[in-house]
Amino acid sequence: METQSLRLYLGTALKEAEIRRTCCAVEAILRAGTILDELSPTCLEQVRDYCTDYIKGRKDTFSEFKHAYINMVVEHLNDARLRERRLFSGITGKDKDDLSDKW
Repeated sequence: METQSLRLYLGTALKEAEIRRTCCAVEAILRAGTILDELSPTCLEQVRDYCTDYIKGRKDTFSEFKHAYINMVVEHLNDARLRERRLFSGITGKDKDDLSDKW
C-alpha cells in the first residue's frame, strides 16, 4: 500500500477498537507459531497434551480454531522429531532404534 493511502486510512482504522483487537489477535497467532518453531519435542508434547485436555468436551465458537491449533502443534512435533532423528543419525551414522536394541 502506498504511503499516502496508508496515511489516509490508518488514523481512522486505529480508532476502531475491533480493528485494534484484530491486530492483537493476528500478532498473538504469529508469535505462537514462531514459539512453536523453537520448542523441543518434549515441550511440544506438553503443549499438545495441555491443549487437548483444555478443549475436551467444549463446543464453543472457537473450538474449530483450537482444534486447528492442536493439529499445528502435532505437525510441529512430528517435524521436530524428524529433525532430531536426522541430526542424531547424521552425527552418529546410526539410528536410535539400532542403539536401543544393543543395550
